[in-house]
Amino acid sequence: MSSPAGLVVRRARVDEIFPLRHAVLRPGRPVTYSVYSEDAGAVHVGAWDDGELVGCATVFPDPWAGPSPPAEEKAWRLRGMAVDPSRQGQGVGGAVLAEAVAAAVEARAPLLWANARTQALRFYARHGFAEAGEEFVTPDTGLPHVPIVLRLPA
Repeated sequence: MSSPAGLVVRRARVDEIFPLRHAVLRPGRPVTYSVYSEDAGAVHVGAWDDGELVGCATVFPDPWAGPSPPAEEKAWRLRGMAVDPSRQGQGVGGAVLAEAVAAAVEARAPLLWANARTQALRFYARHGFAEAGEEFVTPDTGLPHVPIVLRLPA
């Protein structure tokens, strides 16, 4: 999938993407809820339209515990996937996700996984992810999530 015209998607610093991550994923919560212990060693991706940040994601090494698919020590995890609500459904998320997947592939990760918000499952399915567990509610958001996985090319 190509990026929307004028959209610039690139690797970023966490401080560049942090405001959008917090505003979209943890509105009304303390800022500390949006800080990940893995941020320092992670790959961060941002999407800008005319200089305005409209999408972001973070990926990093984090083993997949299994059981289905089986546990994978060299897996990477996707977190903090966010698109400005006014830009959802316009290809921004797909462009950000493609760059995040590319980072995991470059690192030779065999699997990328995430705990996806249930409301976003169709988006992830369109991009090749499969559900890999039961729905659960995360304590930091109070929202239902489902574990998802994407097998990556060798």
